[in-house]
Amino acid sequence: MWKKLVIVLVVLGSIAGAAGVAVVYVFSSQLPRMITVADYHPLLVSEVYDRNNEKFGEFFREKRMLLPYEQIPEKVVQAFVSAEDSTFFEHHGLNYVAMFRAFLANLKSGRKAQGASTITQQVARTLLLSSEKTYSRKIKEILLSQKMEDNLSKKEILYLYLNQIYLGEGAYGVGAAAQVYFRKDVKDLTIPEAAILAGLPQAPSRYSPIGHPRSAKDRQRYVLHRMTENGYITAEDEKKFAEQPVKLYVWQNFKELAPFFLETIRQQLVKSVGEETLLDKGIKIYTSIDIKKQIHAQEDVQRGLRAVDKRQGFRGATRNIQDSKEVAEFLLSTRNQMMDDASPERILRPDGEFEKRGPLNLANKDESGNERQNLPDYIPLGKIVKGIVTKVDDEKGLVHVRFGESKGLIDIDSMRWARKVDPNLRSEDNPLKRPSDALKSGDVIELKVVAKQFHSDRLTQKQQPKKKGKVALADNDLSAYHDYALIELEQTPIVEASLLSLDEKTQDVLAMVGGYDFSRSQFNRVLQAARQTGSSFKAIVYASALDKGYTPATPIIDAPIVYEEKDEGQDDKDEPKSKIWKPKNVTNKFTGDILFRNALIRSMNVPTVKIIENVGIPWAMTYARRLGIFSPLNNDFTMALGSSAVTLYEMVRAFGNIGRLGHRMTPVLVHKVVDAEGKTLVENLTVDQRFENEIKPFNDDFEQKRQEYLAAKEKSPKVPPIFFDDPDQLIKPSTAYVITSLMQGVIDEPGGTGGAARAIGRPAAGKTGSTSGYYDAWFIGFTPDIVTGVWVGYDDEKSLGRGEVGGKAALPIWLDYMKFAHENLPPRSFPVPEGVVFSNIDNETGKLVSSSSRAVVRQAFLEGSEPSATHTAADSKDDDKDFYKQDMTD
Repeated sequence: MWKKLVIVLVVLGSIAGAAGVAVVYVFSSQLPRMITVADYHPLLVSEVYDRNNEKFGEFFREKRMLLPYEQIPEKVVQAFVSAEDSTFFEHHGLNYVAMFRAFLANLKSGRKAQGASTITQQVARTLLLSSEKTYSRKIKEILLSQKMEDNLSKKEILYLYLNQIYLGEGAYGVGAAAQVYFRKDVKDLTIPEAAILAGLPQAPSRYSPIGHPRSAKDRQRYVLHRMTENGYITAEDEKKFAEQPVKLYVWQNFKELAPFFLETIRQQLVKSVGEETLLDKGIKIYTSIDIKKQIHAQEDVQRGLRAVDKRQGFRGATRNIQDSKEVAEFLLSTRNQMMDDASPERILRPDGEFEKRGPLNLANKDESGNERQNLPDYIPLGKIVKGIVTKVDDEKGLVHVRFGESKGLIDIDSMRWARKVDPNLRSEDNPLKRPSDALKSGDVIELKVVAKQFHSDRLTQKQQPKKKGKVALADNDLSAYHDYALIELEQTPIVEASLLSLDEKTQDVLAMVGGYDFSRSQFNRVLQAARQTGSSFKAIVYASALDKGYTPATPIIDAPIVYEEKDEGQDDKDEPKSKIWKPKNVTNKFTGDILFRNALIRSMNVPTVKIIENVGIPWAMTYARRLGIFSPLNNDFTMALGSSAVTLYEMVRAFGNIGRLGHRMTPVLVHKVVDAEGKTLVENLTVDQRFENEIKPFNDDFEQKRQEYLAAKEKSPKVPPIFFDDPDQLIKPSTAYVITSLMQGVIDEPGGTGGAARAIGRPAAGKTGSTSGYYDAWFIGFTPDIVTGVWVGYDDEKSLGRGEVGGKAALPIWLDYMKFAHENLPPRSFPVPEGVVFSNIDNETGKLVSSSSRAVVRQAFLEGSEPSATHTAADSKDDDKDFYKQDMTD
């Protein structure tokens, strides 16, 4: 019987052994090809640099920086081996003791409570297998691990592991993690820092030092203890390292630096190099942008939009909180947010807490009993934060506000703007009279911190006695508010804007702001929003007129005019109806005779309509196409007044072409793209490539007519020059200079609509633009170095409010940016090309000056078009008897 039992057992064992061999054979045949280190091509981060080689952006699917094993310090290796696989250098891919221990633990708990994967197994699973939790996958993992140990050295396995492992916050591998958490290279990591990273693989989210500092600290202590047990550090070192504070950093979101620009080049590069190359191959992208100018431009746009938005009135508090517990929670959360915003640095203390955190302190004393500073360092002046109204005092005209652990006062004088929203009122109309008309206790508001200590000119200057012997708050009474900050009411604007800035010489896109906040709306209003341009389009019309015989001194009658058109009925049975259009100036007044130059400088509508009527719509339209306008244009006289919807990009490029003396500008986005081996993949990626389908027909037509012109010129050299040997010369340099000089007058001369731009303090030319109903506000201006345009308006096309013209809504944004953009550039005059002459003319008649001239200007003319007659006393106008000023069409 025993003999039979033995035989049965042997047979069963043989069958089991054969089955095991078969299983191993089957699973072995299903294993992926064993890779070598040379075959390892992980997903890498593509980096984006500005024109000064400063990194400002990234594209990636996995944030990884590939590091050779030799560049990874020994202490980092020791930390990870201690934390994840202390017998790594002894085993052959599997740790049988750990596997048995994990088996017992899991059996006891009834679930998978403990793992036993070696570093080799983790590499096999991460690189070559799926993450599914099945027995078949586990068997493959074990077999593949042993195969890797047979084919790779321990250093090679660690190289793969330390570059591949996910460590949280989007970081893959120790190289990226060192940058994300500590903003330093791996070679500079300390042992406490390395221990934090080594504690992450088990659960990157749970042990995140940013999200869960206490858990991260506990995990760090565990890793340090394991390093001691493995003999890598001493017990004394373990204690010392555990007690050291560690400086951490919040992950830097590069998209916040230039989001609209980054999204623009992302779209272009996907077409040029492909999405896989862009996101996975670690290419380097060298762009045209100047990141310092870009950041300043974004701040200028946001600040300018807040000013525009406040002029429309106050939309009210975001919410109201009355419950004391909710108030405390609100103040605590906003305090922590302000701390986070103040600095990306976090100091992880030995107790697992961040420095400068703790419970909310609303007392005037700190923990030591000393008087607490009301405005801490983490709230800089000018910062916009959220607060809650605690008291509204109409008698003194003050609003008491808590923000975080600080308190402040809003003076009624700084919130007169907070009337109810009414676009039919000008900003100065119906100012707020009492704070309680806008705010009440418990209101959650936005506020700007203006000064550390409250002060009020209104209260200190008002010393007159009141009724019943009461006196106003005297100068010395303000001492009661010495521990209050001076704050102002703010609100997040709903109005939008866009800004585009180009380098006139290099054609680089220096700054691109597509809206107030990319996180709120990814719609890029520089490239995607076609809006009516208003009077800014007049510059193009007037330039076209200079090549049709007009001169800056040409007189034009600014008098009422009526156009009657036949408006075909919608139904065939309808009789054609007459449609009357009577153009008027913005002021609803007429000036009589006005010079061509002054009509542009003062942005007069009626003279502009007469100009386009004279030169012809086709000529003005063709001229606009030459200068880069490719959007559809209205085929009627209103085109001259900017009735057509055009993008900011087109307008800025057109003005840039004028500033370049008529030479074509092709704005550059990317200078070159280089792959990981240093091979150039793309060069000179331009904005025009985005609009190739729209631009190409006009460029082809221009080139065809240029060739026809050049052929005709050979037969008849006297043909007027309207095309040139250089295919990129769009208009005559002399014409470009003369229209530039007129746009300088828009800024420099009395009555010019862009007078505020004089504050730039250097030669500049530009043109304002405003549309009917104040829907759109524009200012486009340039110096010899930089051309910049700004558009302001609502996406849903509604009024910005009465009086919100280009010079008021858009120009201040342009000015703030251009001042900064020119800080390191010396002032330069616009270069004068051949074919331009200058004459001193009488600014009323356009004739050469004489002793009787009342207003004299020095004006540029196309050579041969300068005036020859001299002004006389008889030429002076008698304004009171000017017949043409009377509107007789009503």
